[in-house]
Amino acid sequence: MKNKKLGMGLSSLLGAKIVKNEPVTEIKSQNNEKNLLFISIEKIIRDPDQPRKQFNDDKIRELAISIKKHGLIQPIILRKYSDDEYRIVAGERRWRASQIAGLNIMPSIILPSDLDKNEVSLIENIQREDLTIVEEANAYINLIEKNQYSHEQLASIVGKSRSHITNILRILSLDTFFLDLLEKDIITLGHAKILGGKNENSLASDVINKMIQKKLSVRELERVIKNKKTPIEQDINITTEEKNLSSLIGFKSQIKYNSKGQGYIKIFYENLEQYDFIVKKIKN
Repeated sequence: MKNKKLGMGLSSLLGAKIVKNEPVTEIKSQNNEKNLLFISIEKIIRDPDQPRKQFNDDKIRELAISIKKHGLIQPIILRKYSDDEYRIVAGERRWRASQIAGLNIMPSIILPSDLDKNEVSLIENIQREDLTIVEEANAYINLIEKNQYSHEQLASIVGKSRSHITNILRILSLDTFFLDLLEKDIITLGHAKILGGKNENSLASDVINKMIQKKLSVRELERVIKNKKTPIEQDINITTEEKNLSSLIGFKSQIKYNSKGQGYIKIFYENLEQYDFIVKKIKN
């Protein structure tokens, strides 16, 4: 079922009275569930289940400069595992920047035990738009598998539409080559939807290159896919020709064509003696 506390937003955790005192390892307010603590940064570690995996080093350094100048204004959210270990639920970027800034302690809020740390972490990242599409999809599938949520239930929890959840989850079935391009923000979610069921060999090399160079719009890719015939690279006749050529010259060869019929032949050699032999053979 939907966790009702999450519907109140993360701000519901910030009802603590800030205790102003000399910095110590841990300062507690009267309410154990809504309190601001000052935790030694050495006791704080990242959560391996954190949905966000990629961080921009330049932006973290910029944040570190700001923290060094103005201090850390917003506390991070932690889950306590022992007196010497707290894992980050939300605020890993601030924690990384604080280490660069040389902070010894961090203002922190302990997550109540009845809240799901994965849900809170996901919501915080989504609200900040910190996640890549692939990170978001992986976080969704983890919550679905962990809590047996339907797409409708998960959509309600994270504040997204059901169709958004469904569409995001579909990208996890992408070929790893295209999934990597999406993760690196080389292609968009629109491209990814069209590339479902395709692999790198399904497209001509010039089409792949245009995508990598961000010179192929979603509409252009759609036209390519609709008009695409069986890739010539996969044609059995080409495979036969490669074998015949390799047998003729005595070296492994490769034949490639694009959708316009343009192409090239590769001949593989291991040293200069083999290179000289190939050149002489071609001249003859």
